[in-house]
Amino acid sequence: MFYEIRTEHARAGRGAELARYMDETVIPLHREMGMHVVGAFTVVGDEDAFVWIRRFEDAADRERILDAVHRHPRCAAMIDTVSALVGRVESVVRMEPTPGSALR
Repeated sequence: MFYEIRTEHARAGRGAELARYMDETVIPLHREMGMHVVGAFTVVGDEDAFVWIRRFEDAADRERILDAVHRHPRCAAMIDTVSALVGRVESVVRMEPTPGSALR
């Protein structure tokens, strides 16, 4: 099992709009396709940053879910909207919980 922490950086002044779109449109589709989204966050001190944490059982699980999302008919419109809102490349960190982690 591993987690991904993704940070999306909205165009200046559009962070609230990005967060709302992610919460109302993007994340629900990912969940419908079987993704476990642990949480979604705005960043204190950076109104244009949005962070979400996703959990996968393994690389094959991640690939299967993302393939299902990208094949879904609603995905093309989502990509267009997110592309219009996001101003710079996101960052992704993959982590594995330690044996003593509560997130195991």
